[in-house]
Amino acid sequence: MSHDPDDLDPNQPRKPRARRDADPGGRPPRKPPEHPPRAGYGESVFRPSPGGDLDPVRPGSSQSARKSGDPTSRIEAVEPGPKWYERILFGRVSSGQLSQFCRQFASYLNAGVDYDRALSSLGRQFQGTGLGPVLERMRGRIRAGSTLEEATAPEKAVFGSIFQSMIRVGEARGGVPETLRMLSKSFESRQRLIRQARSAMIYPAIVLFLASAVACLMAIFILPMFASLLADISKKSQLPWASRGLMAFSGFISSGGWWILPLALFGVPFGLVQWYKTSVGKNILDRILLRIPVFGSILRKLDVSRFARTLASLLDAGVDIGGSIELTAQALAMTPMRNAVESTRLPVMQGRELSAALAPTRQFGPDVIAILESGEETGKLPETLAHLADEYEEQVAFMVKNLGHLIQPLLVIIIAGFVLFIILAVFLPYIQLITSLAGG
Repeated sequence: MSHDPDDLDPNQPRKPRARRDADPGGRPPRKPPEHPPRAGYGESVFRPSPGGDLDPVRPGSSQSARKSGDPTSRIEAVEPGPKWYERILFGRVSSGQLSQFCRQFASYLNAGVDYDRALSSLGRQFQGTGLGPVLERMRGRIRAGSTLEEATAPEKAVFGSIFQSMIRVGEARGGVPETLRMLSKSFESRQRLIRQARSAMIYPAIVLFLASAVACLMAIFILPMFASLLADISKKSQLPWASRGLMAFSGFISSGGWWILPLALFGVPFGLVQWYKTSVGKNILDRILLRIPVFGSILRKLDVSRFARTLASLLDAGVDIGGSIELTAQALAMTPMRNAVESTRLPVMQGRELSAALAPTRQFGPDVIAILESGEETGKLPETLAHLADEYEEQVAFMVKNLGHLIQPLLVIIIAGFVLFIILAVFLPYIQLITSLAGG
């Protein structure tokens, strides 16, 4: 019968066994870090992982099942939405609703409520809105065994690509509530900018529409009466250029050209909107819009704010730099700004700094490039971008607030010019006639 060499006589004390996980020198084993280092804090975030995989794959997820080739472990999506009748009945899901949903969903998860009960409660809360049916479908997928990422994937039209990527990383790291709070702040900032723009443009839009409608009515019903008076005067003397132009325009309207006015008032904006939906039209019109004084500056600052806020949220959530740049570019509204951000992805993945790759595009101001350089040097790019987004949102809010005050005198000048033209066209012939009679 063999004995272990370490075994001794029962009467003698037993030697303690050396731990198998200890170093040969007797040092205790090193403990693995409790949390992986977060990009953007200890070192530059612009060091792509050697594997180059932009989307982390969790064991047991549908992505890992697809990569492993196991068709039985894949969870199929249930009824992707939203439906066409939901858009008609409930309307679109607003940024304010998404912000409220993310904030309350995070509160439920922090309180220890599971996904099923949280989505059930939120579904009752958002019942009657466009988000209600979406949450019901998500709850059905969760109960069928899907992860939160898989449950939100078919609702990409509602939540967007950024939401999907941040939830994917949040689940992989076990920080879904924190990710939802960051998404809530992002949606809330977007909603605030939209409200400010709408409130500033309501009054000018109403005034412009009413002025255009009054001008059309005057051209159809009032100007022909003045034209008949001017026709009598034209038999005795030559009319001024303003009167001749008014008579030509009135004759065109009276001969059947009146349909041009409503076509120009409604058809031209509708045609521009439809053309803007095409890639060529959007590319051309975006370049024109960015060159318009004041208005172009507001649009550019809006995209800079959206760029900084989105990129900060993605990097802070743990999304890799390549995926963050790609998703940030998709979130921008103006085509030149989007192309500029997309062009930086490959240089950044090759090891170049984002500020150095973004500067040659000339779509971002020197202040933005300087702030990016500061964030990269200090290793705190997400925090720096968040401060940049706050600053630019304040600038946009101030400019949008003053935009209404700038448009009002401009509209008054346009209407006054139209009225002055009619007055000159009508009264100049009479003044000319009276002067000629007095001289004769």
